[in-house]
Amino acid sequence: MPEITVIVPVYNVEKYLGKCLDSILSQSFSNIEIICVNDGSTDNSRKILQDYKNKDSRIIILDKKNGGLSSARNAGLNIARGKYISFVDSDDWIENDMLELMYSSMENLNTDISICQVHQFDESKQKIDDSNPYYTLEYFNSSFDNRSFSYLETKSFIMDVCVMAWNKLYRRSFLDSLNARFPDGKIFEDGPFFFSIFFNTKKVNIVRKFLYNYRINRKGSIIEKGGRQFLDIIDVVELMFNEIKNSDCFDEIKNEFYRRKINDIVYRYDLVDIFCKKKFSKKLKEKTFLFDFNIFDYNYICENSPVTLRSLYEIKNKSNIFSYYLNKFKIKMMYKIMQILYTEENIYYFKYRKLIIRIKKRANLYDIWYENDRIYVILFNIIKFNFKFEYSKLERSNNENARNNSNSTGI
Repeated sequence: MPEITVIVPVYNVEKYLGKCLDSILSQSFSNIEIICVNDGSTDNSRKILQDYKNKDSRIIILDKKNGGLSSARNAGLNIARGKYISFVDSDDWIENDMLELMYSSMENLNTDISICQVHQFDESKQKIDDSNPYYTLEYFNSSFDNRSFSYLETKSFIMDVCVMAWNKLYRRSFLDSLNARFPDGKIFEDGPFFFSIFFNTKKVNIVRKFLYNYRINRKGSIIEKGGRQFLDIIDVVELMFNEIKNSDCFDEIKNEFYRRKINDIVYRYDLVDIFCKKKFSKKLKEKTFLFDFNIFDYNYICENSPVTLRSLYEIKNKSNIFSYYLNKFKIKMMYKIMQILYTEENIYYFKYRKLIIRIKKRANLYDIWYENDRIYVILFNIIKFNFKFEYSKLERSNNENARNNSNSTGI
């Protein structure tokens, strides 16, 4: 019986699959089974899998109709036999001691989840980028090393804990006890899966070593494409909210969760196909919890994400795409002006291609400032005008009602 099951979802990755499989087969820990779930590939991926299986009996090929990453991972989980479970995406690769080091740490500390550091490999630049603390686990200070800990110890930075499925090793009996599965048919699937298990264990450890290599900026990736599936972000945020709502630290983390996730929603809306934007708005309206400031602290959100909150209401209340982007442009211009005028004292440089423009600020010629949702401009101390930036009437009404409700309930 294998000690570790490695689940590899495969869909049209003929260019990268060989490197991925080589990295798994060359592991220093050899008592493994490798379940390769062929999710309806139409390129040479299936043939590559068969060639590797002919050379190594530890590879198991599971063929299925295309159903997406969640479906493929779940199919692998359903037949896994290992004491521990690992996921490796078929365009990524792992270091040859990854499974051994993570297995040893979990055996020694008796944990349910082990997390390692991640290299980001930029496909477009062909180099490794370790600048993101989300993947390098820098939010975990040295006090977390060489011991097990509870999620409650991470509540001050819980939204910065990497939720990705693949830089972890899981105890299978723990996953089975929760019937843990990825949300079938959805992308952005890692968050709901992670929070569904993270909030149900007090036995986690980290391995402070770069053991997983994550390929980014790959052409053809679903995350890079955008499109209709980006509507899934709304359902996925709701799934995560439901998991967090049942945790023991909900009141302490809910506002930061909200701030982060409305940013995610607005970001995905900007990328989604223009023909799907009305569907996006309609779906957003159905998620009433996102507009309930009896749950979330309105003042906290306004202080930390005012622009994003405004954009969220724009998406919800307006089907006019031109109006949305015009407002977004005005907001960006406002912040750009403020940045230009107040990041340095006197001289500012602008570069356009090879042309460098040098501008000196003269307070006696003009002044500009932002106050109470207005930008005020004075030229030559004579010409005075201002631009007003405020929420739509419906949005302001909703926000004022929310503030009144929160004041009356003591939230």
